[in-house]
Amino acid sequence: MMTRARTSGIAHQVAAFLQQMTGEAMEFEMRAWDGSVAGAASGSALVLKHPDAVRRMLWRPGQLGAARAFVAGDIDIEGDLVAVMRQLGSALGSSRSDLARAALSSWRLGVNRQVLGPPLRPPSGEVRPTRGSRAVRHHYDVGDDFYRLVLGSSMVYSSAYWGQGAASAGFELDDAQTSKLDLICRKLDLQPGMRLLDLGCGWGGLLLHAARHYGVNGVGVTLSPNQARLATRRIQEAGLSDRLHVRLQDYRAVSDGPFDAVASVEMTQHLSRRGQSRHVAALARLVAPGGRVLSHELCILRPGRRLVRSPFMLRYVFPDFNPGEIGSSVLQAERSGLEVLDVENLRTDFALTLRAWLDRLETRHERAVELVGRETVAAWRLLFAVGLLSYEAGHLNLQHMVCVRPYPVKRRIFTPQSGCYRRPVPSMMGAPEEVRVD
Repeated sequence: MMTRARTSGIAHQVAAFLQQMTGEAMEFEMRAWDGSVAGAASGSALVLKHPDAVRRMLWRPGQLGAARAFVAGDIDIEGDLVAVMRQLGSALGSSRSDLARAALSSWRLGVNRQVLGPPLRPPSGEVRPTRGSRAVRHHYDVGDDFYRLVLGSSMVYSSAYWGQGAASAGFELDDAQTSKLDLICRKLDLQPGMRLLDLGCGWGGLLLHAARHYGVNGVGVTLSPNQARLATRRIQEAGLSDRLHVRLQDYRAVSDGPFDAVASVEMTQHLSRRGQSRHVAALARLVAPGGRVLSHELCILRPGRRLVRSPFMLRYVFPDFNPGEIGSSVLQAERSGLEVLDVENLRTDFALTLRAWLDRLETRHERAVELVGRETVAAWRLLFAVGLLSYEAGHLNLQHMVCVRPYPVKRRIFTPQSGCYRRPVPSMMGAPEEVRVD
């Protein structure tokens, strides 16, 4: 049985290194393959399972080396993943020069423990940063069963809307996702018979909700073959094939507009800066005069700008991760001819959503490994934990930007436009009864 009686060993040396980098004592336990134990017995532990853990981090100090060790299974975190990552983040977020000096000072540790050698091959799931359909397939075609396990029955892979329900007993992830879908429909002011376009439609959740409860006809586009197949099947099973259609198509190729309303939910982070500008121009082109646009966007804030080029995010989860800034989105919308009606900050809602996804993954860990393999599950555990911490800390943000396309100016310059926008009242977010469309 391992005890803290030992005063030397890998665990103690790594713990000393982390304390030097963070300036504070570890609040969790550290265990290493040589039997050494250090830190605090908090119920959570960072476990160095193999000498390759140190080897990977010596060769690539910082996020990438630690991520490779975690995904490869050389490191594991037991107990509260978020609590451990919250403290480790201070060390992993240090500058490259500081980490390089720390790695050099740790060289003796590697020599003494015979863990040095040539660099190890990265885990098989590591990819190079890329864009377009290849990046989309890498992230969204992991497997529908895996997504259902993590996301729940709603199969909605974007931030839920918790509102006052977050403090209510029995208000769970599926309820919050229904609340979010209804929030979007209300902000778009959907009415029976309208034609809705959903860019990056996922597995069809918004289209199905809008058709059932608001009586719209809809078109969804996605670059993921898995999403297109499952969304089409869900639509067929709901008996809505005559009103809803999903296409495997680039949004820039949509040519059958204009639509009465357009939604774009968590899509812009997959685009380059130039692509984000073109995206807003496409929203303006695809919506009819008087129609509303809702862009549900992940945004970067000043403290989190280093996350934009996070080697872990770009190589394991989002090869095209590039969140923009809400100020730029507003400016681009106005330059494209849209009138911005409302911008709402939903940062805390995304933190709660990520916590719910992580909890589902942790409690269904064995089944998830059966579905997609241990390395993929490890990468997603890190994604949810890092994302949760980033939203809690205000590094990343989530914004709802609602716009309208004004009517053209006619002969009379002062032609009245539609009335002012009123944000839906949160306490009225319960989904309405299904709408019958004859």
